[in-house]
Amino acid sequence: MKRIHIVGKNQNSVQELQKKLKENGFIYCEENPDLVVSYGGDGMFLIAERIFPGVPKLLIRDSETGINCQNIELISALKKYCDGKFKTLELKKLKAVQKGRFEIRELVGVNDIVIRNALPTEAIRFRYRKNDDEWSEVLIGDGLVISTPYGSTKGAYFYSIEQKSFANGIGVAFNNTTKKMPPLNLDENESIEVEITRGIGVLVADNNRDFVNLESGDKIKIYLVDEIARIIKV
Repeated sequence: MKRIHIVGKNQNSVQELQKKLKENGFIYCEENPDLVVSYGGDGMFLIAERIFPGVPKLLIRDSETGINCQNIELISALKKYCDGKFKTLELKKLKAVQKGRFEIRELVGVNDIVIRNALPTEAIRFRYRKNDDEWSEVLIGDGLVISTPYGSTKGAYFYSIEQKSFANGIGVAFNNTTKKMPPLNLDENESIEVEITRGIGVLVADNNRDFVNLESGDKIKIYLVDEIARIIKV
């Protein structure tokens, strides 16, 4: 029997689901699960993946905003899973490595890496380069969004800027720059590096509140890594 953990925002609902698991002979655990149930919307999956990276996730919707979640009853879904009636969607993650004056910080995201202005009233100046090539001209704006294909679907940050998604590689959307910039499309083995040339910004991965402060001179390199998030579809 699989060991199952449930992650959800509404603790009363989570407790009810835990009770259902036990009533139907499933094993609920707090540590080292074989399967994690993400009960909520799309953002809850991102939280669950940070808590239990790499462990397969069953996404069950309790919100109309859960575009990528399944509208299915928990016990029915688990029985299908235990019977082998499921498919696994594997998602590569993005890593951002920030080199500041005093330290190096790293963030990993399933959806996207976002570099943007820390103060809504002040733009940042930045430049970028692909694969250690020549730097671009300096751009002025709110920043950029570096996205995986999964993070480019409708409702995500990349899509809100470009109004389209993509199927492979890495997408880069420029956020409210004074010079209109078309999106960049990078192959899976390519990278992008961004340098803050003026202003203060923040570096964020997905909906992680553990952000990194950025200042002039900071450089951030973003690329796909082999670390995989797994979504179970029943």
